[in-house]
Amino acid sequence: MENAQILHQIMTSMLLGTFAGVLGFISVGFILSRILKRNDIADFLWGLGFIAIAMLHFFEAGPLDFRATLVLGLTLLWGLRLSLHLGIRTFGSQGEDIRYANWRKDWGKSEPLMALLKVFALQGMIMGIIALPLAWVLRMPSQALTPWDFIGTAAFILGFVFEALSDAQLAEFKKKPENKGKVMNQGLWALSRHPNYFGEVLIWWGLFLISLPLPYGLFTVLSPLLITLLLTKVSGVPMLEKVLAAKGEDFRKYVQATPSFFPFRLRSVFTFAIIIVALGALDFLWLGVVMRDFYREETAAVARIAAGQWHVLPWAAILVYFFIALGVQFFAVRASKLESGFRGALLGLCAYGIYEFTNLALVANWPWKMALADLLWGPVLCSFAAVTGSWHLHHPPKLSRPLTRAVS
Repeated sequence: MENAQILHQIMTSMLLGTFAGVLGFISVGFILSRILKRNDIADFLWGLGFIAIAMLHFFEAGPLDFRATLVLGLTLLWGLRLSLHLGIRTFGSQGEDIRYANWRKDWGKSEPLMALLKVFALQGMIMGIIALPLAWVLRMPSQALTPWDFIGTAAFILGFVFEALSDAQLAEFKKKPENKGKVMNQGLWALSRHPNYFGEVLIWWGLFLISLPLPYGLFTVLSPLLITLLLTKVSGVPMLEKVLAAKGEDFRKYVQATPSFFPFRLRSVFTFAIIIVALGALDFLWLGVVMRDFYREETAAVARIAAGQWHVLPWAAILVYFFIALGVQFFAVRASKLESGFRGALLGLCAYGIYEFTNLALVANWPWKMALADLLWGPVLCSFAAVTGSWHLHHPPKLSRPLTRAVS
């Protein structure tokens, strides 16, 4: 009974804090839209609205645990970057964003009321739902860190890089007069027609995963589900593609050549899986068969070994191979197997070198022999994985060629 009362108090304060932030967004946004005579000010205030919600919960919650401090910092990073980017775009343009300008024409004399309801009030309500993971982490009682915190943070970082880099690439592209009327198909925009939206969605799935271990944290899945639905089916991709269709044949070719949302094709997913299998299989032979006794002796003082057996954290081991495979596919896999092998070896040398030299610098009695063996093994492992990935991605077996044409 006591726990239910505490939870009720937390939920009540959570709702009040979020409502205050949403109300501030609606009020400030609408007033500024009347002064500036442009409703696209809502875009600029979007990131700041989440910051306001996060800060209201921060001031109410008191001292924060590590998870809450992490989420607050990530929210500030994302919100400030997004608002700065959209502020430069909004105030640096000659007129109102075409979407808002078209709505203004359609609404006619009822524009003030429609702007209040359909721009600011509606976006405010959406903001309140999407902000669920922030409020949950900042208000719920402290809990020990779990694997979900690592996975969620990694997803957030990847999404943030995608969003920030693609925004910067597009802004740079638009600065050049010779690109006027052309389709942006370079950098991350060669991987996806909407890499910034993909990054935004990944950010909120990451924040959801961080909030998942908390009591009733599964409820916050409403946040990433809503932002995914909006950006892929409602106001994001569909609306923007209608505008871009005016670019004619260039955009039609771009649509045929580039995935709409996810920055990869089906064959790339298969290649990624094959790279992980190649890494795992070769590393198992090295660590579990060829050099088993060597690594057990060298790591006896620092590794998870009991009764002569390894006791690894499965989720952490999976993430090791996931991130190595991600680096190999993105940085090393090329059409030429020779170039792929070279790039893979260089990536392995850098990755294993950073790991081993960091440990030698900071960890007492870190095994020198093992560090040297790893420094030799990293380039071999990653080079093999890169060549395997190149073979599958660019030189598929003849039987799979018809399927490749169908899905690529």
